[in-house]
Amino acid sequence: MVAVVAHPDDAELLCYGTLRRAAAAGAVVTVVVVTHGANGVGLTDAADGRRLGPHERAEEVRAAWHSTGIQLAFLGLPDGALVADRQLISAVEAELTRLDCTLLITHSLNADTDHQDHRALAAAAANAATRVTTCHTVLHGEPHAPRTAFAPTVLVDITDILDDKIAALAAHRTQAGRWYLSRDYTCHRAAQAGWRLRPAAAAAGRAYEAFETSVLTLFSQEDRS
Repeated sequence: MVAVVAHPDDAELLCYGTLRRAAAAGAVVTVVVVTHGANGVGLTDAADGRRLGPHERAEEVRAAWHSTGIQLAFLGLPDGALVADRQLISAVEAELTRLDCTLLITHSLNADTDHQDHRALAAAAANAATRVTTCHTVLHGEPHAPRTAFAPTVLVDITDILDDKIAALAAHRTQAGRWYLSRDYTCHRAAQAGWRLRPAAAAAGRAYEAFETSVLTLFSQEDRS
C-alpha cells in the first residue's frame, strides 16, 4: 500500500488511520511526500519573517509516523506549483513501480476548490497508476477544502486510532493553528463520514476515514489463478 501526497501533513489528514490499520494487518505501507512544504507558511507568519527550511517539515513527518512501522519517502519538489505534466507523472510512476504498489491512496479528483498541488497530484497519480501492473485499487481521500463534489463510497473504521491521528497531526508544529489540523475538526470529519454512509454506526460513536475510488479491483488475476 502506498499513499502519494502533495504536502508533509497530507497523509495524516487523508489516511493516517487507514495506513495504520493496514500496517497492523501485515501490509507493507509507504507514504510518499512529493513536495518539501517549505512554502507552507501563513501570511501572518510570512509577514513576521517566518521561513521554513526545505527539510524542516520532513522532520515533522518523521515524528508523526515514528514507531508505526510505516516507511517514508520524500521527493523534495517545491510546493505550490505542481503540474500534472510528464515530469510529475513519471516521478510518481517510478515510485509506484519501485514500491510494487498494489493499493494507492492519493488526493481527490473531485475537489475543484482544493489546493492546486492536491488537484495536480491527484490527476498525476491516477494517470501513473494505470501503467503500474501491480496497482489494482486507487482510493482518493477526503479533501478539507469547502464546496467540493467529493462523494465517498469507501469507509475505513479508525475509531481505535483516532487519538493517535490527532497526535500525529499535532506533530506538525510549524503548522500550529491551522483549523484543519485541530482536534475538533478531525473528530467532526471522522464522524461526518459515518453519518453520510453508516448513520447507525456513527450514532454508536464510530469514526471513519472516507474515500472515493477511481479503480476498485475486488479479485485480481493472481487471486483467480
